[in-house]
Parts: sequence; C-alpha cells; structure tokens
Amino acid sequence: MDKPHRELHLFFAAENSTAVILYRASSSLRRLISWDTNGDKIVPGQWVKTRVYGFDCALSPDGEYFIYSAMQKGTPHLFSAVSRPPYFTALEFFPELTAYDTGGYFLDKRVVTFKHIVDDRDEILLESGLVLNRQFQNWAHAYRPRGIGLTGYEREELAQTIEVKRGKIPELLQQYECEGGKLFRKTAGGLELLLDCTLMEFEAIQAPFSGCARMSNF
Repeated sequence: MDKPHRELHLFFAAENSTAVILYRASSSLRRLISWDTNGDKIVPGQWVKTRVYGFDCALSPDGEYFIYSAMQKGTPHLFSAVSRPPYFTALEFFPELTAYDTGGYFLDKRVVTFKHIVDDRDEILLESGLVLNRQFQNWAHAYRPRGIGLTGYEREELAQTIEVKRGKIPELLQQYECEGGKLFRKTAGGLELLLDCTLMEFEAIQAPFSGCARMSNF
C-alpha cells in the first residue's frame, strides 16, 4: 500500500514572528498549525477532511487571519474562506466557486481581496470586521497581459509581489526546509528538526470562536 503524500506549506506574518503551517496529511485531510518563530512555540490546530489548496492560501500581515480555498464536499465546487489560525472554522465563506475563481490575499492587516470579487466598486465592510477591496488591479496578474495593458515582465513582477503578501516571504522561507511532513531549520551544522507532523493523528477540535452565521454572497 502506497504511503500518503505529505506536504507542509509555510506562511509568515510580515509584521511579527507569527507563522502558519498548512499540513497535508493525505489527499483529503489537512491541519492548520500556529507557529511562533521566536522561540518556536508550535500550537497544533483544527483538522479538516477535504482538500485545501496551499497555492490559494494567505496569512494577514499580523498573523490574525488566514485565507484558504478548499473543495466543497459533496459538490463539484470549491470555496474560499477566512478563518483565525490555527482553525478552519470560517468567519467569511464564499461557496460555489470554480478552480479559476478561488484565492485571496491581504492588502494590509484588515483589508482583503478575492479573485472572484472584482468589479471596481467601493470597499465594503464584511461581517468579520475585515474590509473587502474589489479593485481589478489587485488581480491584474491573473488575466492575459494584452487585455489589461501589462507586459509579461510586469505581470510576473506583480505575481511575485502578491506571493509575498500571501506570506511566502523569501528570506524567511530560505531559513527552513520541508521534507514530507517534517519541518527543519537550516543551521551551520545541518538541518535541525522542529516539527514532525507524521506523528499526528486526527482528532475533532472545536474552534474557540463562532463561525459565520450565513454565507457571504456578492
């Protein structure tokens, strides 16, 4: 029997030492883990039995909020959501999306943008207290350059800027190495094991906050 394909996706807060680890335990099992890189305090969080896509996730600059996209179980659709790490329980929930529509990131610690909500109208206040910015320019990299007046270089530069805004900060990522479900710090003497997620087993965990009372609809 084949072993499950395990992965770790790391996201770093730009304003402090907070980080979030998205652990892929198997094709349909994920876990969120909080991590304070100052002292390496690690807090394992909630599991979810569905696919969560690391390339669509983002951590707010202060580490307080997490955007993720996942399969909507029992349907052919996906959804995007906002939660408080290390929990998946949604504060904002945007259902019935396609793979092309999912994803979001933070313009600052309280302003979010989502790929499926682009209409150049004014900002609006969400139920969670976050502010939604709907400007087309936030997603200009996701459209063909000819249609928006960007060169290929400009499009790539914008995409890289957004990766940093998602929490994929190169100078921090370079300090660590992931091998399957294991997280290592790079040191002068070699790799130092910080976390072995392969030892974790699923457990039902309740978020210490209430989720959204209704689906967000735009």
